[in-house]
Amino acid sequence: MSTPNVEDLERILRDSEQRMSQLSEVEKLLAEVTSRYDTEDGMVSVELGADGTLRQLEINSRAMRLDSYTLAELITEAFNGAHQGVQEAVAKAMSDTLGTNDLGDVLGEARDIRKSMDGMLETVSRSVNDAIVQASRFNRR
Repeated sequence: MSTPNVEDLERILRDSEQRMSQLSEVEKLLAEVTSRYDTEDGMVSVELGADGTLRQLEINSRAMRLDSYTLAELITEAFNGAHQGVQEAVAKAMSDTLGTNDLGDVLGEARDIRKSMDGMLETVSRSVNDAIVQASRFNRR
């Protein structure tokens, strides 16, 4: 790796700070994400949080007259509909804020930044060690 310069270090730090700020914004947005799904007949409603937790389950009193199999199907339909809504909302929040809805892209960028910083640190460390060796040789003369 070539000798790092101040501009490279500043760019990497700026990029890192910007990405951390964006991730913090996504985290705040996700804390507010919910998705609600009502079955077509209005018998069952499910609301989920971004983490998939069940926030609310409403079963219309008329649904209690249904057999257990039909009721289970309605609950499953409502849950799956709410889950799909959560996935879409999370993807939109990530895409709007980070420019991608692929967490792998974000993690890949973080790894790339880390590699760049590690490489620069190694180069700086080597340069400092070389300078110490040179100074030591100079002092012996």
